[in-house]
Amino acid sequence: MTFYYETTLEDRQPVAQMSATVGSPLLAVARAAGIELEATCAGKGRCGQCRVRAVGDLAPVTPTEEKVLSKEELADNIRLACQAKVIGDVEVWVPRAVKGQRILSSGLAQEVEIAPAVQKECVTVAKPSLEDDYSDAERLQMALEASNRLSLDLLQALPLTLRQENHLVTVVKGAGELLGIEPGDTTDRVYGIAFDIGTTTVVGSLVDLKTGRELAVHSALNGQVPYGADVISRINYTVEEAQGLATLQRAIIATLNEIIQKLVAETKINAEEIYQVVVVGNTCMQHLLLGIPPRYLAEAPYSPCFRDSVSTYAKDLGLAVFPRALVQTLPNIAGYVGGDTVGVLLATDLQRKEEPTLMVDIGTNGEIALAWKGRILACSTAAGPAFEGAQIRQGMRAAPGAIEGVRLGPEDVELQVIGSEEPVGICGSGLLDAVAELLRRGLLDSTGRLLQPEQVPADVSDRIKNRLIPSEGGVDFVLAWGPGGKPKVTLTQGDIRQFQLAKGAIYSGITVLLKEMGVTVEELGEVLLAGAFGNYLDKKSAVTVGLLPKISPAKITSVGNAARTGAYLALASKKLLGKAQEIARGTVHVELSGRWDFQETFMEAMMFPDYAEVAALF
Repeated sequence: MTFYYETTLEDRQPVAQMSATVGSPLLAVARAAGIELEATCAGKGRCGQCRVRAVGDLAPVTPTEEKVLSKEELADNIRLACQAKVIGDVEVWVPRAVKGQRILSSGLAQEVEIAPAVQKECVTVAKPSLEDDYSDAERLQMALEASNRLSLDLLQALPLTLRQENHLVTVVKGAGELLGIEPGDTTDRVYGIAFDIGTTTVVGSLVDLKTGRELAVHSALNGQVPYGADVISRINYTVEEAQGLATLQRAIIATLNEIIQKLVAETKINAEEIYQVVVVGNTCMQHLLLGIPPRYLAEAPYSPCFRDSVSTYAKDLGLAVFPRALVQTLPNIAGYVGGDTVGVLLATDLQRKEEPTLMVDIGTNGEIALAWKGRILACSTAAGPAFEGAQIRQGMRAAPGAIEGVRLGPEDVELQVIGSEEPVGICGSGLLDAVAELLRRGLLDSTGRLLQPEQVPADVSDRIKNRLIPSEGGVDFVLAWGPGGKPKVTLTQGDIRQFQLAKGAIYSGITVLLKEMGVTVEELGEVLLAGAFGNYLDKKSAVTVGLLPKISPAKITSVGNAARTGAYLALASKKLLGKAQEIARGTVHVELSGRWDFQETFMEAMMFPDYAEVAALF
């Protein structure tokens, strides 16, 4: 079978040719050919992201495809690669890989006293003589004025290392042991990396551990994405596939090494001079990184294998840095409140806020924390991937061509598109804006139903009314028109339902924490939004749709990638790494599953608030 780029039958420049076993899904064949198609539901047919145009001998359309794909798409030979199975020779047209995705890498700026866990010391070791019978190892210990265990690999290298620069050596120390011995004085070169491993994206920053200066930042998509958009999909993959855990661990290690390579190339440093790596990520991501089965995170009572910070060597994970570099994770709070949340709490110093302060990290999993009078409550809600563009019919990540902002003007729709390109889909912030604007103009009722054109308020222009079109699900709203006046990017009734589920989960989690702390919305001093979605969303839109409580947007602050800032702080200061442990142990986890008040609130939170009520806050 042959793969081509683009989706026109006239474009016949082969990308790859593969032989395939009869009955193989197109998705598996594409991956074997090195073509990574989006499949954020782990190939279950739910997300609809793996659309391809396929012509040839394929098994009949499955019921799943009939549910996800429109009649027009099926007539145009569009299939779901995870569902369509090969029978004979097939030609497949795949979309070109989307490049230039916007990944949030910045966060809070915070001063810190630089005192990392890994440090260097230069010493001159006494030369051997006939008058003493001390060994090389003993003379090194005397020069250091301390007794340090020397591992076998250090002993093997010690004789030559001592004599290479006339017994002047630099030792690398960390976690109470010697990590390395280098000839000469290399104390001016000691580096570390802070990684934030998100379910979808990964960001890494290279830090000079002598000065604390951040030298470079790079990011990449998490290599595990093709195996599932959320942690549950990935946990299931480790259970259902014999080599699933190993596959996902290799995928994230490859992503980290890709970022390391970029950091090293930009700064021109030697990767062997990276002696410490600090990682934050949700509990599942940290399990997968370490190759620890995450299965029981998905089964009640959702117990993690570990909660404390874990320390290991880079060589044990296959990271392309100094082999004995310390790799340390931030501690987890619970099965679904992980080291990334601890990183945010560390970066924002949440427990020291004088007024009740709410922190919300909105992503596939929504982590929420509430602090007051030194007490911290935290919970996690399964918001789903809607805010990241998944499970939305024309949803996409924040990449060029994604609609990121929507306004309904007096006469027509005004769009903000990433890269100022022609719109090809909609990302999370655009979805939020679109729903908020439909509510504001009265095209969407409180239950989430899009109205018929004849039902909308009289002040709505005909050009906007004409964007309400009938569909199998009721009514859809056209955001962008294509050639010939055909809908190009459409917000469906089903998209709005997915959005309601996601925003309802976040709001319900917030409500439960407020109740548990005994705090009212009016008493909140500040709401901190962490993560990429929280950084780019419109605050008024978030309040309009009921994603956040009815609070003045002036009290809402975006703190950027605070999780990575937390990783940086723990990298730069072993004292703050210890503080992270204290934060994790001192935070009370509120388990939402099974709580009647969460279920009751969730049903109410799926409804949209009266716009007149929230407008008074603006």
